[in-house]
Amino acid sequence: MKWELVAIGDINWDAILVVPRTPGPDDEVELLSLREVPGGDAANVAVAFARLGGRAGMIGAVGTDSAGQALRTHLAASGVDTRRVLTVEGPSGRAFSLVEPNGVRRLLYTRGANAKRKLTPDDLAYLEGAKWLYVADPLPSTVEALGEWYREGSKLPRLVLDPGSAGVNKGIDYFSPVFPFLSGLFLNEWEARTLTAREDLEGAVDVLRERCALVVVKRGEHGALVATQGDVFATPSFPVQVVDTTGCGDAFNAAFLFALTRGMSLREAAQWGNAAGALVAQRTGAYAPTLAELKEFISRYGGEAG
Repeated sequence: MKWELVAIGDINWDAILVVPRTPGPDDEVELLSLREVPGGDAANVAVAFARLGGRAGMIGAVGTDSAGQALRTHLAASGVDTRRVLTVEGPSGRAFSLVEPNGVRRLLYTRGANAKRKLTPDDLAYLEGAKWLYVADPLPSTVEALGEWYREGSKLPRLVLDPGSAGVNKGIDYFSPVFPFLSGLFLNEWEARTLTAREDLEGAVDVLRERCALVVVKRGEHGALVATQGDVFATPSFPVQVVDTTGCGDAFNAAFLFALTRGMSLREAAQWGNAAGALVAQRTGAYAPTLAELKEFISRYGGEAG
C-alpha cells in the first residue's frame, strides 16, 4: 500500500487536567476533571488524517509500559499503519495539559521512548511512494537524517514540517538541513515570530516564505494565514465555544493536507483546516473529526466563518 501521509514524531499518553485557574507559586488548586487519552503531535496528525479516510502510516516509538501498548492499539484502531512504530525499553512519552475554563492550555511533557527513536534504512524504504512526509518537532538525529536523505536525491514524499512550540525555541538554523527540501511549513503565530526572531507577523512570514514555498500560520480564533512565494491570504475561523485547544493545530494540519491530497485549492484546504480545528476545540482532548463530521460542519457553518 502507498501511504498518502507518513508522520514522524512523538507518540504520547496525555493527561488532561482541567483547572479553574493556573496555580501560582506554593499554591494549590483542586482539579475540575482529569482525563487520560492518547496523543502526541505527530501521532495526532496521523490519526486525524486516517479518521478522514486517508491512508496514513507512523514512524515513531512507544515504551514497554502499559501506555505503550495502549498507544499502539489506539493507532491501529484509528486506521494508522504501525509497522514502523517500534517498542523500546523504558516509559512511553507523556504529556500533561493544564486546561483552564476558557480553553487556554499549558503543556508539560517528557519524550520518553520518543527520544530514543532514530531513523533507519527500513524507515527510508517505508516512505517509498508516499505523498506527504509530515514531521513534528523533530529530534536532531531526525533533522540530520532527513537532510541527508533528501540531499542524496532519494525518491521521497513532499516534506512538511511543524516545528512546534519547543522546536522553534531551538532557532531557525536548527532546521537548516531540511529547509531546502520543504514543501510546507505549519506554525502558529507565536511560533512564527519566535522562529524568525521577528516581533511582527508580517515580517516573520516574509522571512519564512523566502525559505519555503508554502507557509501556513494557524491563528486560532483569527483563522489562518496562508503564504506562498507569490501570494498571501487569510481565511476566517469558525465561531465556536472553546472547551480545550489540545490537538486543534494537529487536526488543522491533517485536514489541510488531506484536502490538498484530494485536489482542493489552498483556500479550500485552509477552510477544512479551520473547520477541523474548530471541531476539536469543542471537545476535551485531541479527538479529531471524521470526514462525515467535517463535511457536515462546513456545510452547516461555512457561511458563518469569521
